[in-house]
Amino acid sequence: MEIQDFQPADRFFDADGVRLHYLDWGAASPDAPVMALLHGLQDCARSWDFFARSLRSEYRVVALDSRGHGDSAHAASGAYGFRDYIADLEGLVAHLGLRDIVLVGHSAGGRYAFTFAAEHPELALALVVVDIDPDAVNPDSRGMFARYNSESDEWASLDAVVERLRDRQPQSTDEMLRHQARYMTYALDGGGRAWKRDRRLLAAYERPDLWAEWRSVRVPTLIVRGRQSGLLTHEVAVRMREAIADTAPIARLAELEGGGHWFYQEFPGAFEATMRWFMRAVRDAGRDG
Repeated sequence: MEIQDFQPADRFFDADGVRLHYLDWGAASPDAPVMALLHGLQDCARSWDFFARSLRSEYRVVALDSRGHGDSAHAASGAYGFRDYIADLEGLVAHLGLRDIVLVGHSAGGRYAFTFAAEHPELALALVVVDIDPDAVNPDSRGMFARYNSESDEWASLDAVVERLRDRQPQSTDEMLRHQARYMTYALDGGGRAWKRDRRLLAAYERPDLWAEWRSVRVPTLIVRGRQSGLLTHEVAVRMREAIADTAPIARLAELEGGGHWFYQEFPGAFEATMRWFMRAVRDAGRDG
């Protein structure tokens, strides 16, 4: 089934005066568990489309556009601090009345996901953190920001956006890259494309030290790292697993070969298989308990 064969519902809610957008992929059954997907910086809810499509028969999948990203409103006050993004997730959970959530976050979204899980363990069923660390400083992240701040917000064509994304995730298919390019940007009058994200969020972005929050995680947790990623190193990923090994019911690390920071878009089949492997362990542990 191609991605265009099924489209999720576009939904909106208000979070402290900011109109936020999320995708609701529906549920195959009334008792289906909920999976909430959080994207990384400059990405959007539709970055998860291929993964969400593959899991929608088993979960009610919802994907949030963080403030200033995708089809969510830009924050008029420029409120793009760390706690603002946590509040967005808390607002989504309250708006939908969610419990027993499988939280999946990539990059910055992973930091929001594990902080939420640490602060609201009664609401989280499981946690998946994709290629991100709890550190305050990350050399690879600094390099990303240098590029983000130096490049234009506008592109001559959709093809130009595709090539920009190919540079960051070279193993992704043309179909994946074109899909991402289409939804991360909007068409300009007279041609060309522009990023949907609000440029002001780059200057306002906060990267606090979150090791205390990470050590407070008490739910089954999977850390996913692309072996070609320079952002989450092997050493830090191992340290993360060891930090919660005695407190989280399940603490697993999957280092996947062939892709980098955007592994879930470069090798979606391998990422999906890894998720299923982890969730089987979560279900089995629940039955044993």
